[in-house]
Amino acid sequence: MNPSMRSSSTWAAVGGALILLSLLAGMVLLPDAHRTRGQQQKAAQEAQRALEAQRETLKTYADLARNIQQGREQLEVLESRLPKGSVGALQWDLSRALHEEAQKAGVRLASVKFGLPSREGAKGTELESLEVEFTALGLYQAHKKFMLALEKADLPFAVSSARLEESPEGARLGVTLRTFRRVAP
Repeated sequence: MNPSMRSSSTWAAVGGALILLSLLAGMVLLPDAHRTRGQQQKAAQEAQRALEAQRETLKTYADLARNIQQGREQLEVLESRLPKGSVGALQWDLSRALHEEAQKAGVRLASVKFGLPSREGAKGTELESLEVEFTALGLYQAHKKFMLALEKADLPFAVSSARLEESPEGARLGVTLRTFRRVAP
């Protein structure tokens, strides 16, 4: 055989072997690369889901912190509005306001009873509660006007219970007001 031909056949055989070797390497490495890429995509998706879950948890905690801060601010405002005077002064102010508003509205106060200050519901705090019960007689419209006037009087009391009944004298309104005050330690 001709030496150049032999050399060409050798090169062709080496080239064919290299092509075959590269095809074999591609068949072995490509599926592995594909599997690795799939694993990387799956890990990226899981990381994205975990990130979203953490963001959602963080948002929940941020909302909770904001709610706690708002509650704290509201509590500070409420505590600043608590009556600061003595029980007697508080009762006197309420009694005066009740009688003034009853007279303006055309309602007759049948009874006003002041309860004793109690720490029963607020044990372990510097707060004591004070209840006031009163009965008013008059027409329904007068009772409505009376209660609205009490609400606007900016008294530190809230309605604990109210009961409206019919009576021979007209409508009978039984109301219990309650407030809390800070007690000096």
